[in-house]
Amino acid sequence: MNALLDGQEIRHRREELGLTLQEVAQKAGVTRQYVSSVESNKIQLIPPGVARIIETVGLRVKFEQPGEGDVPVHFFTCGSMKPGFIRYGLVEGSLPKGHRPAVLAGYQLYDSGMDYPCLVRSERATETVQGVVFEFTGTTILKALELFDVIEGTQYDPPLFVRHRTVALVDEGSDQMTVPCWVYLYGQSIEAMKPVKDGIWLKEKGRRK
Repeated sequence: MNALLDGQEIRHRREELGLTLQEVAQKAGVTRQYVSSVESNKIQLIPPGVARIIETVGLRVKFEQPGEGDVPVHFFTCGSMKPGFIRYGLVEGSLPKGHRPAVLAGYQLYDSGMDYPCLVRSERATETVQGVVFEFTGTTILKALELFDVIEGTQYDPPLFVRHRTVALVDEGSDQMTVPCWVYLYGQSIEAMKPVKDGIWLKEKGRRK
């Protein structure tokens, strides 16, 4: 969903309360730069970190149903579909316009013991996962998602992975910007799995031979 959110209103309210960017960031469990991005209206969707910032300064957010133009054209991957890994060819064959390093905040990565990691939501907004965000067109993203749904086992019962809409952070010069994107969350138990250190998937057997 898109939010009818005015970042300037958040900044005005923060200043009324006498809070600094750093103080709001600490209370909300996010970075100072993240709060600054919210106040600059660079956040288009509402991930957990933004919701906590809003709560910290005592504001409410109204939501509206997404329209046809709200389908993200970006896809985030943190495992075997990254460039240089064994399933990258499947993404490359779906004709992305390009890709950039990206980070998800409020997510955690686990080791499946096989050639792919498992992405799940985290209760902490400061938990991050590093990966790559691919950009598609409005037409090619739909065809790509059809293929990715099959690869990720979304048709299983229960599904192996579930397609999920979120926001990734990418570097834009000296600043960061948010990019609405699709990811796949693990749909089964992670109880026997170990967390991936620093949220970076580097397993050698996941790389191309």
